[in-house]
Amino acid sequence: MAVKAQPIAAFRLLLEYDGSRFQGWQRQGAKQSREGVRTVAGSLEHALHEAGLRLVYLGGAGRTDAGVHALGQVAHLHLEAKGAPRPGELRRILDAALPQDIAVRDVRTCPPRFHARHDAADRTYLYQISRRRSAFGKPWIWWVKRNLDLDRLARTWSAFEGDQDLSAFADLDAEEDGRSRLLRCEVTEAGALILLRVRATHFFRRQVRRMVGASVACALGEEEPRRVLEDLRTPTEAANLYWGAKAAPASGLFLEAVRYSGDPEPGPPKS
Repeated sequence: MAVKAQPIAAFRLLLEYDGSRFQGWQRQGAKQSREGVRTVAGSLEHALHEAGLRLVYLGGAGRTDAGVHALGQVAHLHLEAKGAPRPGELRRILDAALPQDIAVRDVRTCPPRFHARHDAADRTYLYQISRRRSAFGKPWIWWVKRNLDLDRLARTWSAFEGDQDLSAFADLDAEEDGRSRLLRCEVTEAGALILLRVRATHFFRRQVRRMVGASVACALGEEEPRRVLEDLRTPTEAANLYWGAKAAPASGLFLEAVRYSGDPEPGPPKS
């Protein structure tokens, strides 16, 4: 006898969070068995449980690592339909129950088939580099103390744009293909900040941090942009280890936006 499908109420959430004290979006691997591991998804699940809501499924658009922040993380949330709140009420519940380092920007209903990760057309990450010490921004920037050659930085960053094999610039699972389409790589300035943005169809673990680290190494004169081009054309295990050691800290990285079919194309970045 077939089991009747459980009625659900489906919601689409837009979230921002300070990732400084989180071990990423969701526990993975051995971390799942450890007590006291603080994750963004875990905090959402706890808030829903405390409100007496029955969670069926929660998924995020981006698998942010430990210490990485979000300005525009998208999640899909399935609750048991019986007793499920309306979007406005659900937002009030989450606002009251979530810790201060997670904020809900929007809640709306969505089709049950909507999947925040699989349905995403592209994602944009932002990295913030500071050229001076800041009394306030340490958890959200990378302060590079030496002088940066902005021309070399921009040339290296733009070299990643296009259809690329990023095997030398990411932590890949054994079965993963390192190819991705990087739609746009931009460098802008905002006072003492250098803002690096990258928009792509999908990202691999620690990819953006390695891209930033490689670009900064070239901007400091420690490496040549041509080495980045060579390792994109012909990635090696040695290159993977090398750029892994050069990865930028998590503190400056933000998941800025997730775009879906029908959403407008992003405009020029705001400085």
